[in-house]
Amino acid sequence: MNKTAAIAEARQSMIRVWLTLSAIWVAFWLIIAAAVLTAIEPHNPLVIQFSLFLLILTAPPFVLFAVGAAARFAFETLALRNRRR
Repeated sequence: MNKTAAIAEARQSMIRVWLTLSAIWVAFWLIIAAAVLTAIEPHNPLVIQFSLFLLILTAPPFVLFAVGAAARFAFETLALRNRRR
């Protein structure tokens, strides 16, 4: 296996890890939301604060993706610097 194929395989693996963690996170919070919504009255103030729930649901997967992209950029920058030497 050449170096380019190994890098491409590593990228695909990291995307799979990100997708798996994001799916678990979203599914967990959707289950929590379903449990809360079935247990409370429709006019409860918790139902009104749905935007906060959306932030909790979507922010961590995107932050994890951003951290992974930054780590990849840093890794490739260091690898490029080592190749020039």
